[in-house]
Amino acid sequence: MFLTESLKYTCIYKGIVLQLNVTFDNIILFIEMTKDGDLEDYEKVLIGLEMLITNYEEIEYLPSDEKYQIFMMILKEELSFKRDNEFQTVQATEENLENEPPSKKEEYDFDVDGERIYASFLMDYGIDLLEQQGKMHWKKFISLFSGLSEKTPFMQVVQIRAMEVPAPTKNNQKERNKILRLKRKYALENSEKTADEAFEDMITAFGGKAGDK
Repeated sequence: MFLTESLKYTCIYKGIVLQLNVTFDNIILFIEMTKDGDLEDYEKVLIGLEMLITNYEEIEYLPSDEKYQIFMMILKEELSFKRDNEFQTVQATEENLENEPPSKKEEYDFDVDGERIYASFLMDYGIDLLEQQGKMHWKKFISLFSGLSEKTPFMQVVQIRAMEVPAPTKNNQKERNKILRLKRKYALENSEKTADEAFEDMITAFGGKAGDK
């Protein structure tokens, strides 16, 4: 339970104590790295381990299958990543959006929306995320992130992206044009993989099965 356990910065694999860098800014960099189309999937796993484990030299010479096990252990147990969604907490936030389309794509990007997220944390919580770099644990960040109110700049944009365009009628052309204009303004590029797709590809590259949990 989140409220009854201390946030962890270490984990243990076969007696090896691994020191973790699980501050929110490092995990955001990790997520962006997983979407880099210039990297092979197995490279993303290895780079990811170096990003997540500060004493990586302790496991540097382990076999690839063991590195994969460590990678999955950290993502699932220490970061609470899910196979069917990037973050369980973010999924809960997005499911509350009105008029969510049946086939839902990612409606945020930590890089593109960085300034809006920064302003939203300051607005809702009085938290300056620049001052929290290297300090705030990912789980704390994502819990606050998932609780951002609808009035914040970030959530307003997320709702615009999720909004369905109404079917045209003789009376709603002005409304439709406004919605379309806003959706174009805040649209995310579709040229790169989502984090979920990149995560699945990395698992496949290391022989994981789609049904693994």
